[in-house]
Amino acid sequence: MNANARQNLGENLIAIRKASGLSKVDFALQLGISRVLLDLIESGNSNLKLSTLEKIADRLGTQPWKLIR
Repeated sequence: MNANARQNLGENLIAIRKASGLSKVDFALQLGISRVLLDLIESGNSNLKLSTLEKIADRLGTQPWKLIR
């Protein structure tokens, strides 16, 4: 995943989390990932696996490509 896609993903997850009024811990639990991984994703510093992106998108009820655009 390129840097722009990682940054977009991070920004989109931050927006979704804040709109939901969730803490990082609660949001990470909802997504089924660790808070540390969520920190890395939100900062654009995680080169996560496609399977993790798909899992996050599925839990949010969206398509993976929508999270990275």
